[in-house]
Amino acid sequence: MNILKDKRVNCYSVMTELTVGEYLDIINSAYKNRGGIEGQRDALKTSTAIRIRKRMIQDLNAGTVLPPIVLGVVMALEKLDENSWPEIRKKITPESISIIDGMQRTTALLEVINHNQNLVNSSIRVEYWIASNTNGLIYRMLVLNTGQVPWNLRRQIETVFRSIIQEIKEQVTAIEVLEIGESKRRVKAGQFQADQLIELYLVFGTRKEKIDTKERLADEFTKQDFIESVADKDFTNIFYDVLSYLGELDKLFDKYQQNNPEKNRFNTGKDLFDSQPARIGFVTAIALKVLGRPGVHYTLKEERSNWDNIKNNFDKFRKRLQAMKKEEIEDFLDFKTLNELIVQKSGKVGDFEREFFFKAFHVLVEENFELPTMTPCWRAY
Repeated sequence: MNILKDKRVNCYSVMTELTVGEYLDIINSAYKNRGGIEGQRDALKTSTAIRIRKRMIQDLNAGTVLPPIVLGVVMALEKLDENSWPEIRKKITPESISIIDGMQRTTALLEVINHNQNLVNSSIRVEYWIASNTNGLIYRMLVLNTGQVPWNLRRQIETVFRSIIQEIKEQVTAIEVLEIGESKRRVKAGQFQADQLIELYLVFGTRKEKIDTKERLADEFTKQDFIESVADKDFTNIFYDVLSYLGELDKLFDKYQQNNPEKNRFNTGKDLFDSQPARIGFVTAIALKVLGRPGVHYTLKEERSNWDNIKNNFDKFRKRLQAMKKEEIEDFLDFKTLNELIVQKSGKVGDFEREFFFKAFHVLVEENFELPTMTPCWRAY
């Protein structure tokens, strides 16, 4: 066993040796959940991935030594050394583990032992990457991952999705997370689907309302933008605060309700953040104000100053909305104007709405949340 501390992101790397049988027992839950997240693709089924796995299986049968498999664990630790490791390891439950580098190797191991039980007692190297929050795991993947089959940004972030969702549940009391796979749909303000939260996390980190993961070159630039953001140790906490603001606004706007709503896209206050493009627009607008445009490098002091201004301005905005009655919220939202302008007849409706709402909330943020109504926001596109 070997233990090193990553001072950059305050994480521990623990390199250990396990038997194949011990490893597969540990990661059984994570593998069934496709690497430790709900809804992630499981072992790749492309022709290239299948060929790589076949080669791995042949090599394993021949006695090869695989590169270390990396398991991510979110756990707050004050100190980790050889003496404390045995007890700490006992506290790591299978459900808390994410396979952040080694999904294909794990699949190959599972296939091999079905035909060659002798390999159950063979040894493999496993690295535990223990982080106090998801930032450390994400940084480990984006900057240091050397997997044989490259992943795009979204898939890498989704690998620690379960840890992010757990942190959101614990830290963002203003929202209720609806898990993937639940039949439960958003029925009241403050509820958000888990898979939609991961998209908000991505747009916040990249400071873009649209992320093109199909173009490899574009995705590499996007990945670098995200690395710059996540390098800030407070990045995730700021995102959680922004989610809290989103949930609070959702509930405050919900004061405006109609008994007999019209057949428009936006009728009652809750309808605004029923729209994922609207949520994306709100989150991206704040990200740009705090972190700057992609390619712009703010100092930590500048970021903190920007964030403090957002917090102060939003606090005043929240108090103003709290004092408003239903009719005043209705006037403030001005859904009549929004419904007239949101109509888009061309093909890329999703892209249009993302840009529309980004520009709308960009106006609100730039005006320090002091607008008398949202009308200038809806007319910004």
